Amino acid sequence: MTTTRHRTSPVKRPSFTGNLAWSVAGNGGYALCQWLVLVVVARLGTPAMVGDYALGLAIGAPVVLLANLSLRTVLVTDPNGEHPFRRYLSVRLVGMGAAMGVIAAIVITFGLPPAVVLLVGAAKAFDGIGDIYLGLLQRHHDQRSIAAAQLVNGGLTVALVAALLWGTSSVAWAAAGSAAASALTWLMCCAPFAGRFHNRPDPRAKQHTHRAAGGVAELLWTALPLGLASGLSSLTVNVPRYALEHRLGATALGVFAAAGYLVLTGNVFFSAIAQTLLPRLTELRVNGTPAGFRSLLWQSLLGVAVAGGLGVWAAWLFGSELLRRLYGEEYAGQGRVLTVLTLATVVGGVCFVLDAGLSAARRFTGQLAVNAAVLLAAGLAALLLVPRYGVLGAAWATAAAAIVHCALKWEVLRRVL
Repeated sequence: MTTTRHRTSPVKRPSFTGNLAWSVAGNGGYALCQWLVLVVVARLGTPAMVGDYALGLAIGAPVVLLANLSLRTVLVTDPNGEHPFRRYLSVRLVGMGAAMGVIAAIVITFGLPPAVVLLVGAAKAFDGIGDIYLGLLQRHHDQRSIAAAQLVNGGLTVALVAALLWGTSSVAWAAAGSAAASALTWLMCCAPFAGRFHNRPDPRAKQHTHRAAGGVAELLWTALPLGLASGLSSLTVNVPRYALEHRLGATALGVFAAAGYLVLTGNVFFSAIAQTLLPRLTELRVNGTPAGFRSLLWQSLLGVAVAGGLGVWAAWLFGSELLRRLYGEEYAGQGRVLTVLTLATVVGGVCFVLDAGLSAARRFTGQLAVNAAVLLAAGLAALLLVPRYGVLGAAWATAAAAIVHCALKWEVLRRVL
């Protein structure tokens, strides 16, 4: 009797270029849809409705970001599969519940519009749950499924917000549409897509029994520095805006924000590069191939620098005309602001790559210390430059913080290399 042996075909890994293209498409499409939501609220509602929705984002997003604890990054860079996915999911679920409790407390304490703020917060919390599933997909280099989930989430959000706001003329119902879209994406896309990898063996994972005792505490201890670092980074971005609004009012802040929106495309592109790099760098680090780790890192830094240099050059040549065409004559004189913000975005893109290298090397505590120092630098720069130079001063404060951030991150990574 002849026994036929069936060989398991190795899973073909997507190419780096293909993954990068999907990452750019997913991040870019999702960012565009988030902007379209605000356009929909502005077109179908009133300025007060836009303000309420923006307030919900301003309250919910930072709280949820802090409660996320950057567990997705920890999952992707878990070198030996020390924690099962269900542990990451459990911690994320508890964190999102705690975030909603904090948002509710803020609403009660400061008398904020409860329905809108809580529902927008719920949308961010549902996104946070879906995000941990996307981390499992990212660990297995499946950027296509991540992009699909992002595009579904963005498209559903725009459609439901528009339909409910048009039908009810209530921004609370619009916020409910956003929450529903995020929940549906989690249940119908993120969880099913990631389910394919729940039982697939990870080549990095060691065959050992996960400890029941102390496992969650150990995971929290690992994630806490990176989670706090992300919270500080979010605050740093807004420091020049706080200073500008305090000194010169909402009009100046509006000019700064209008110019700043144009560089979001760069952030999307650089973030996509970092997300695609992270699992690759992690594998190179774990497999003990430092030369490959350094080579990939240097190639990525060079690519970011070249692309960023072209962006700064374009902003310097065409910035004023672009602002005039998009926003009107009153913005045409802010070409220098756009150029400086583009420079800050390029330096920030270098930081994205350095962050990927540090996370792959599991240097989380160092990132917390660096981000705390950058927050201090941003505050000092804003205090010195905004009163003297106004909107341009806020742009230079943003650039100064990015430069300090880049220099400190490079110093930490240099010791790893």
